[in-house]
Amino acid sequence: MMTGSTELLECPLCDFTVLPTDDYIIQLHFEQVHTTDSPFRIEDDPEDEHPPPLPRRPRTALSTTDAQLTPASDEDQNTVECPEPDCGESIPLSDFNEHLDYHAAESLSFDETTGEYRSKNRAKMHGPKPSAHHAGSSKPSFLEHNLNIELPDALRRHNDHARRSKKRGQRGRSDTMSSEKSTLSRSIQTFNPFAQPNRVKPPSSNCRLGRAELGPYAWEDRMPKWLHDQLAAGPKITLVNRIGRDGRLIKQESVQNETPGIIPILAQLSALDRTVKEAYYCHPSTLHIGKTPKEGGFCGYRNIQMLFSYIQGSRAQGHKDFPGRTPGILKLQDLIERAWDKGINTIGRQQTGGIRDTRKYIGTPEAQALFLSAEIDCAVQMFSDNRDGSIEAHDSLLAAIERYFAQAAVSDGSNVYKTLLPPIYLQQPGHSITIVGFERRRDGTGNLMVFDPMYSTSPAMHKLIGRKDIKAPRPEVLYAYRRVAKQLRKHAAFEILMLTAHPPLFPVWDVGSNPAPSDHNSTQH
Repeated sequence: MMTGSTELLECPLCDFTVLPTDDYIIQLHFEQVHTTDSPFRIEDDPEDEHPPPLPRRPRTALSTTDAQLTPASDEDQNTVECPEPDCGESIPLSDFNEHLDYHAAESLSFDETTGEYRSKNRAKMHGPKPSAHHAGSSKPSFLEHNLNIELPDALRRHNDHARRSKKRGQRGRSDTMSSEKSTLSRSIQTFNPFAQPNRVKPPSSNCRLGRAELGPYAWEDRMPKWLHDQLAAGPKITLVNRIGRDGRLIKQESVQNETPGIIPILAQLSALDRTVKEAYYCHPSTLHIGKTPKEGGFCGYRNIQMLFSYIQGSRAQGHKDFPGRTPGILKLQDLIERAWDKGINTIGRQQTGGIRDTRKYIGTPEAQALFLSAEIDCAVQMFSDNRDGSIEAHDSLLAAIERYFAQAAVSDGSNVYKTLLPPIYLQQPGHSITIVGFERRRDGTGNLMVFDPMYSTSPAMHKLIGRKDIKAPRPEVLYAYRRVAKQLRKHAAFEILMLTAHPPLFPVWDVGSNPAPSDHNSTQH
């Protein structure tokens, strides 16, 4: 098919077309849509036997000039919709396996009859395999060992090409330049007139950003009413009966998308892992706050909420101004808009066109604006690859996080240091997560310990919460919370936001892992 001077590849069975450089997309489309026994599926998964459809391409190609001026033209075409019914995320093809891997981990449960961990995606999950992988070995991943997800030849060729590119000396930083741009072009250093020009891309003359930076809904004026109503109503809250510290029966709120008490369990599991030399963890009041069903990509807001859970649970700086429930997504949008009204990081409004009642992605500039507006002390730091390749961003990040926790470490005779420090907001290309700890392994490698708002807490972790006498290692459970150097090194830049006020001195690690019901109310979204 010819359009002007551009030849498009066309599916022989329908009107689906792609650019000549995306031949693997047309092959993947053919396997998904026109091949009844396509291997691009999760085996034995009763919930989703068919792969998600790829986004349709336009039948006409645009010139370079038109593409720069058309809002819809900057959409990343190398993505697929996650097949999990309640996920709602568009995933880069290069991250698809890993994404499904973590979905498998969030369904992890312990089978009492067999003494093995299992997930709904059919796997028997044996402990040593993920542990070995995370210790830095080149063995197949947790997903490849246990879920047997096979990629179609077209997608496998794309991944093989990426690996060959790395061998030629140009390390793959992320699947597309748009992923790299999403961090660098939104870097807080572009707001700083003294930033080094060789470290950060300056904002373009046309300040308005698009889908590459703000996600698939970069140009929407308002989110769907059903989603607005869902966020306004907040997550489902149920009352459960628990035994209090004094032995009496108490009623406690259980919130659909948040989990208290995880950090003390992670600390125990790190201590039991023989591959871990030493580990550090932040204040245990930090909650894991995830998504509600089908909401999509609000990860930036969820990570801000996790920082607020620390502020409220530890009674840190700012907690008096945010009593009751943690502010929800719609409230956080209002707070960011008010920060712009005050003149804080106002270029964010120009770049996004405003975020109130939309699904546009936010990043470090918006998080910083919110906390500064609320007079909560914070600092931002950026890590990027050196031009000569002598220093890589992920190495600098891991070293900085280890220093952050080590400066507050007090030994109790264990190899796990339990601090009262705040968690850290981490922005990487296309996604953000919350750092709650760090592991230094005996082979010299380091792991970030994180809460990822894209995934929910597994039944296996729920079963461990509250225990103080765990005896056996649980690498299967730790897997969902570890981010290893191999995963981080594909990114060329990171930013972190740290709360810098002096942490509280109340010895919460000694009196229990969970705040009392009156100490920390649940999150309103």
